[in-house]
Amino acid sequence: MSKPWSRSTRYLVLILALITSALLFYRARALLGPMAVSALLAFVLNPLVSFAHERMKLRRALVVLLVYLASLAGIVLIGVVVVQVISQQTTSLVAEFQAMLQQIQRTYLDHPWMVMNIPIQPALLFPQASAEIAPDLLQADVIFQIFQATTTNFGWILVVIVTTYYLLLDWGKLREWFFSWLPEGYEADGRRLYEEIRHVWRRYFQGQLRLSVIVGFLTAVGAFIIGLPGAVVFGILAAVFDVLLSVGPAIVIAIATAVALFTGSTTLPIDSNLLFALLVLAVLSLIQMFENIWLRPRIMSSSLNIHPAIVFIAIIASLALAGVLTALVIVPVIVSVGIIVKYIYFKLFEMDPWENW
Repeated sequence: MSKPWSRSTRYLVLILALITSALLFYRARALLGPMAVSALLAFVLNPLVSFAHERMKLRRALVVLLVYLASLAGIVLIGVVVVQVISQQTTSLVAEFQAMLQQIQRTYLDHPWMVMNIPIQPALLFPQASAEIAPDLLQADVIFQIFQATTTNFGWILVVIVTTYYLLLDWGKLREWFFSWLPEGYEADGRRLYEEIRHVWRRYFQGQLRLSVIVGFLTAVGAFIIGLPGAVVFGILAAVFDVLLSVGPAIVIAIATAVALFTGSTTLPIDSNLLFALLVLAVLSLIQMFENIWLRPRIMSSSLNIHPAIVFIAIIASLALAGVLTALVIVPVIVSVGIIVKYIYFKLFEMDPWENW
């Protein structure tokens, strides 16, 4: 029989393990974001994989491959559509802007200004910027920075894709492997905690789905009323991109405003496309304000049994301090940590953690 460690040795090993874990987390902090994204994608897709595996009686590896390829195809299709729309609208915007600049130049800059009977050539005061900007874009360091950023982002995307695939493939094995590390007598508690936390995340995604549907419906109806072309498409885009919090809605609003600027309204008698674009910007921004200030806190509060003020403050603080990814999961993380803290509290005071759960 192996000689047991003394209490001081156990404490020393525990402290060293905690310090080592903290250092590893700090050194690998850049990996935490992609790993979190992979875990979220696997969590969302796992019920679909399990359902298809049980109903279709196919091997899990084949089901994972089919679901994964279908999901990637959907993401790529959405990306291609969005990029194409953005590219077309950006090209039109640049063309209109250049035409406006040429009109200004013909009207005001091609003729001398008279100041105190002294002719002044405006071209000398406003040199063309294109000649100064173009050489900068061709500098080697700028090209290298663009290449480096593109390569890094592609690498992280590849990490997310591969990690999500293996999480989906071996989700059950990983779960049982984790439970096998629990001390004897605590496996039941570990499984209960896992089920409680899993239930929290399931309710969170259900609430997010409800929120996306409502926002998409409001966007489509609002766009249809004011006469924005493609109202249904913008409603679908608003529902899909709503999960990205401030970034996703900003993209949809920017695209809708650009479309309004070049097409005008199909229902309202607004002669100026600029005024119609401002109207579209105002309507969609009001919908987002309504969602962020009232709708999201209420839905997440009812889904996770947490006060709406905590939801609102947590999301705003996360957006300001840690970015979109943290804000996306901060609410279920808070509830999950609360479950673990509650369990530890009951155990510290020798009470049954499941009696009044």
